[in-house]
Amino acid sequence: MQDFQSQAESILMSEMTNAGLEISPKENDSGGVYFLVKSPNGKLSEVFLQPMDLIAQQSSKVPKEKLGEPKESLWVALVGFIPEKEPLIFLIPSKTVVKPDDFVFFEHDVSPHTYLSNWEIKVFTNGMKVLGEFVFHNKIENFK
Repeated sequence: MQDFQSQAESILMSEMTNAGLEISPKENDSGGVYFLVKSPNGKLSEVFLQPMDLIAQQSSKVPKEKLGEPKESLWVALVGFIPEKEPLIFLIPSKTVVKPDDFVFFEHDVSPHTYLSNWEIKVFTNGMKVLGEFVFHNKIENFK
């Protein structure tokens, strides 16, 4: 998974830069992989990176304690990999991830072990109708 992590970081940085945005790693106390994205007009957004092997995994779990508090300027970048194919990049608002629809987005609270609690994003054929709206080229304007 570490290899996917570094590939996802490179791809996200490249795509954001190609879209005319400034992107840089951001220090975060929660331990999540965060990036700060700045538009030419000064708009700031944060991105939590979540790589995913789309062949080996059917879902991706975003740890609640690593994502932090959902807000308008916080996004989850789900970067999915399939061998011999271009990676898929989904830009999902954090406020969407944390509102389970029990179809694509799920919430798992593990009390009293809150460090195990997470939001889950399922990636499957029928769910692509929902996830399709979050494909990179459909959401990048929200960062400008």
